[in-house]
Amino acid sequence: AHGTRIPFGGDIAGANLDAMLGSAGIDRNNTFLVAALNQLPEAGGGEPALREMLAPVGDYKNSFELLCDTVIATGPALVVTLGIVGLRALATAVTQEDMTRPVMPGAQRLEKIGLRRGDMVAWPATDLPLSTSFRGAWRSAWHEDPQLFVLPLMHPSGQNMSPYAREETSFHRRMLDARAALQTAITERFGRSLPAGRPGLPVDGVYALPEWRDRIAPRHATLDARWREKGV
Repeated sequence: AHGTRIPFGGDIAGANLDAMLGSAGIDRNNTFLVAALNQLPEAGGGEPALREMLAPVGDYKNSFELLCDTVIATGPALVVTLGIVGLRALATAVTQEDMTRPVMPGAQRLEKIGLRRGDMVAWPATDLPLSTSFRGAWRSAWHEDPQLFVLPLMHPSGQNMSPYAREETSFHRRMLDARAALQTAITERFGRSLPAGRPGLPVDGVYALPEWRDRIAPRHATLDARWREKGV
């Protein structure tokens, strides 16, 4: 991803995400992928430190302010957060009034107010109000009040789910659980029918980029074949 600038590109997490999206009848061409931190964490991977997310990004005070503007600009009908960092970052971006000193809500609080892995819900505005600035900017951009729906999912990293794992393991079951949750959310939110079988990847849009064809597609094809051998 950091060599091609294509999020979730070239690794197990990316191939897992492709399989989940395809199983729900969507792909990268009709989604918008964004990272909580748009650079490699200093540790070389894994979760970014809070101080990294609080660092300025171009003209933005921090990554939370950038994420807030990204949500407003895209106007998503459904936000799928991949991992607890993504969910906490989203909650911070859309609720904090003062972006100079944002406070990230904890994972337990988010779960307590209904933001639970695998469940699509409308944003719990009573317990975690959207900020005045976010609501105003959304109305200015889309001429309506925010209608934010969220589906928290487990991050599709190789540490969580893997096409190399045996079918009786949690690594396989987590993939099935995440896939089922996404399929349910897509059908309920958009009224779309699921594909009879998972289609192959498109050949246009993102998939036509040289970075995808030359550096990502071969690796993803190998991992995709392993998922299909397991019926995913």
